[in-house]
Amino acid sequence: MDWDLIRSFLAVARSGSLSAAARELDVSQPTLTRDIQNLEKSTHLNLFRRTTQGLSLTEQGETLLEAAERMAQAAQQFDLLATGMELELRGDVRISVNEIVGIYILPAAIKAFRDRHPGVQVEIVISNQASSLNKREADIALRMFRPTQPDLVARRLPDMELGFFAHHLYVERFGEPQTVEDLARHCFIGFDEDNQLIEGAAEMGYSFHSRDFPLRTDYMLAQIALARAGAGIVGTHVRLAEHWPELQRVMRHIPLPGLEYWVVCHRDVQFNARIRAFMQFLSEWYAEDAYRGVVI
Repeated sequence: MDWDLIRSFLAVARSGSLSAAARELDVSQPTLTRDIQNLEKSTHLNLFRRTTQGLSLTEQGETLLEAAERMAQAAQQFDLLATGMELELRGDVRISVNEIVGIYILPAAIKAFRDRHPGVQVEIVISNQASSLNKREADIALRMFRPTQPDLVARRLPDMELGFFAHHLYVERFGEPQTVEDLARHCFIGFDEDNQLIEGAAEMGYSFHSRDFPLRTDYMLAQIALARAGAGIVGTHVRLAEHWPELQRVMRHIPLPGLEYWVVCHRDVQFNARIRAFMQFLSEWYAEDAYRGVVI
């Protein structure tokens, strides 16, 4: 159904006059008359009674009036939303990230985004557990795995390289492990309740249990701090570890799969102006380098 015909119907129904409705829509009266005739022809309904006092709705016209009003409200809302996307961005955006991204990788991007859009206030949720975008725990999330829920909109960013590292004094004292099995003779720093390392190793064909890790913590910053103190071997981001000269890369011959990097939002908010702008900005910021502007 042609919206222009329904808009003409609504204007005549509201004013009760072809001439008044024509002035409201800024069209000629013959054009408006043709619109009403075409609508009645396409619906096979008589929508107006023609009297010497003007036009009044028939029972069939009254039945359609409410639906036409709702369509007009929806069109107005569409116009307001579309216009709002072009206005200066203001309001809150809540972003969920893990501690590695939140502490080292995201700050430079947030600073650059707010330089461009100072009216946007950014709330940062740092958690190694994935926030629920369905429950609106966050507007945007930076995740290390591919989202599978159909309600989410995701853009892939460059993968992150992982490797094994230890303090050079640790390597001098205990030597460098040559195989995964050699790790049993070393202090490998693992997770406590989080099973991501164990599950990742299983996908590579290696079997580990939490008791195989003499040092365990679910906080990745603590894992890195332990390695930098010379306490053991840690698996972490290659591009981050390069900033700490005391750390030495070990077991280079054991390739680790790249860590996927995604920016995600719920489809219900993807057209919110500030969320859309932040999603686009992050995609462009990290397009070539996932570690752009790292803050150590």
